[in-house]
Amino acid sequence: MERKGNFITIKPKDAAVARHIDYYYFHASDYAGFYNKFSFYPNYKHALTLYLNSDVSFTGEGSSVVPSVSNNFMALYSVNTHHVFDVNLSGVFYKIGIVFNPLGINHFIDKPLSDLFTPSFSEFAYFGETLENVVKNTYTSNHDSKAAALDAFFKERYTGFDEPVVKKAVQEILNSNGGVKVEDLSELTGVNRKTLLRLFKKHLCASVEEYKKLVMFRNALNYSQQAGTPTLTDVALYSLYYDQAHYIKHFKAVTSQSPKSLLSRLTHLGNQEVYWHFEE
Repeated sequence: MERKGNFITIKPKDAAVARHIDYYYFHASDYAGFYNKFSFYPNYKHALTLYLNSDVSFTGEGSSVVPSVSNNFMALYSVNTHHVFDVNLSGVFYKIGIVFNPLGINHFIDKPLSDLFTPSFSEFAYFGETLENVVKNTYTSNHDSKAAALDAFFKERYTGFDEPVVKKAVQEILNSNGGVKVEDLSELTGVNRKTLLRLFKKHLCASVEEYKKLVMFRNALNYSQQAGTPTLTDVALYSLYYDQAHYIKHFKAVTSQSPKSLLSRLTHLGNQEVYWHFEE
C-alpha cells in the first residue's frame, strides 16, 4: 500500500550468514508526495538501517527523513531498550534494514559493539564505503539480487565472536523468555554479576536486566500479533510475566500506551516479525 510505502522482507540464503542475520527488509517509495509517520518498538534483535539519497535528522523522539539532492548514504544502528521511536518519512525514499539475531552483528566486527556505537540510535560507519557501494550498485536490481549481494558482503566480513560467557547468558535469557534470574545466570556462567553487566554493556549496549525485559516485551508483542485473538492473561502467561497487571504495567512503561489501545492498531509488514504503528 502506497500509504505505507513498498515493503518486502527476505531471509538470507547463505547458511553461515543466516545464523547471525534474521532477515533483510527493503522499504521504499518513488512518490514525491509521500508522507507518513510510523513508530517502532524495543526489540532484542538489533537493526542496521541503510538510507540512500535521504537526509536523516534526529529529533527528541525519533528521526525525520526527507529526500536529498546529493547521492548520499547513511548507516544507522539501533539498540532500542525502553522507548518508542518515531520516524517521519517524506517524499521519495529508499532504505534497507538488516535485522540481526542476538549478538549477530558481533560476528561481523572486530571490536566490541560499544566501541563503535552510541545507544540508542546513531550513525554506524564501521562498514564504510564497501557497504555503501553494495547498496548503490544494487539500487536498480531486483530484491533477490540485493539480498544475495548483502549475503556476499557479510560472508566476506565474518570475523567470529569468541565470548562464551555472554553467548551462554544470552542463550539462557532467550530459552527462559527473559525469566531467568541474574543470580542464576551468574552461577551458570561462572562469573559474578558485575562481570556479566560489563560484558552485556560491552557487547550488547544494554544491561542484563534491560535485555531480559526486552525479550519478555518483544516476545509478548509478537505472540499477541500471531496467536489470533489471545486475551491479555494468555499473553502474560505465555511471556512469563507474574500476571496480567505486571504485563500491562511493563507494556505501558515501554510504549506509553496500554496493550488494549495499541496492539489492535499495529501493522504487520513483510513475512517476518515487523510490527509498526502507522499514523492514521
